[in-house]
Amino acid sequence: MKVQSVKFTCVFLAVLGISALISDPLYAHSFGERYDLPLPLSMYLTSAAIVVLISFIIAAVFLRQSKLVNLSPSIQLSWFLPPGSISRKITKVIVQVLGVALFFLTLLTAYFGDNETFNNFSPTFVWVIWWVGFTFIVALIANVWPIVNPWRTLALWSRVFKVEKRRLYPEKLGAWPVVITFLIFAWLELIAEGPEIPNTLFWLILIYSLYTWIGMAIFGINNWLQNADLFSHFFNLFGRFSLFNLESNNITLRVPGSGLAHDKPLHFSETFFVILLLSTVSFDGILETPLWKDLLSYISENQLIRPLLIELQASGVDIIILTKSLALLIMPCLLLVVFLMFCYLSVKAGRSKMQLTVAAGHYVLSLVPIALAYHIAHYIFYLMIAGQQIIPLASDPFGYGWDIFGTQNYAIDIGMINVKTVWFISIYAIIIGHVIGVVLAHYSAIKIYQNHKQTLMSQIPLLLLMIAYTMLSLWILSQPIVE
Repeated sequence: MKVQSVKFTCVFLAVLGISALISDPLYAHSFGERYDLPLPLSMYLTSAAIVVLISFIIAAVFLRQSKLVNLSPSIQLSWFLPPGSISRKITKVIVQVLGVALFFLTLLTAYFGDNETFNNFSPTFVWVIWWVGFTFIVALIANVWPIVNPWRTLALWSRVFKVEKRRLYPEKLGAWPVVITFLIFAWLELIAEGPEIPNTLFWLILIYSLYTWIGMAIFGINNWLQNADLFSHFFNLFGRFSLFNLESNNITLRVPGSGLAHDKPLHFSETFFVILLLSTVSFDGILETPLWKDLLSYISENQLIRPLLIELQASGVDIIILTKSLALLIMPCLLLVVFLMFCYLSVKAGRSKMQLTVAAGHYVLSLVPIALAYHIAHYIFYLMIAGQQIIPLASDPFGYGWDIFGTQNYAIDIGMINVKTVWFISIYAIIIGHVIGVVLAHYSAIKIYQNHKQTLMSQIPLLLLMIAYTMLSLWILSQPIVE
């Protein structure tokens, strides 16, 4: 392992260690049964900001200019499922069959099963186990989605679709189909009423399946998945953070987050997708804060727009859903403006003539660990509690009263994880996510600038952005607690 690779590893481990050391004194008081914060919220926010600042100093000291292309150390695990071996082929087939089986089970239960959400396998599996739980696996362990992906597997098995086609995917189109489909998906998950109903879920899955297979038929399986498929993009993005890398022919062990280090700037559509991903997770948290309630109260009591609201409501428009939908569209745009502003300041501070969109493309992947951290902090309680529902549903997936595995009468254990533990996990996740983001942004700056001074100066605006977002994220997560 080369010296610079060792330094890169040491920086990651050092900043994680610093975060633990600074956070531990806060936890020394522990939490009471009522789960009141033992110290003022301002002390948590200040401590988190200090951790991010210290991580920047460590990165500045140990990560300097280098001509090496790859600063991401990894260890090949050639002994585990070696390429071309029967064990690897069998494992791949088993995983593919499992993915297809779960896909058809979800469709069948959604269409033929009990239409009550909690009595049907499909809503819990899709919204809790797959969307939340599987994301944890992809981001923290390895991205197995390319193998599990049932749409890809069925396309390959059918032999109707070509893996590659002469018709190339339009480069100018970028990842905008991903952005549009993710906006629709986020609206369905966070705002719409009905996606949790089995019959509705069946049609949503069927529509997305047809959309995906039509795209594969036009551009080829690989072209469509690499450029325009929502879930391939989403899981690939979080999968770059994971401990194991499965992209190459060999399985490799790497430093978590190091897969996000890159040399070429992302297309602006990819940049917007990362911003959208971060904003939607934050948006879900904001809906649970008193700030959102105050905003709704202000809108409903505002004398200028009140007549319009009354007219819309009389026309059958749900004002709450309309307000949330507008907020879902506005928030990523605001976050993008803020991010671009800090990227502009970074370019100016580094005395570079680089285009703003190029700078944003270089730095945007440093936001992925933050999005992942918020995903963990926001959904860990939901996964641990609501996810238990899959145990009785495994025995009775259609809601017909079956007891296949003898687990139909399983009672959900609400004490499996308490709110105090969730708060601890949230603090560590948010701080560590921002710390890794600082290191990744510094790494990108090393690749851009010619000397250490330029690199440091360019990172000061982004450091301020990281500190501000760290404090904002913890504030959002704390509001249901402190209010």
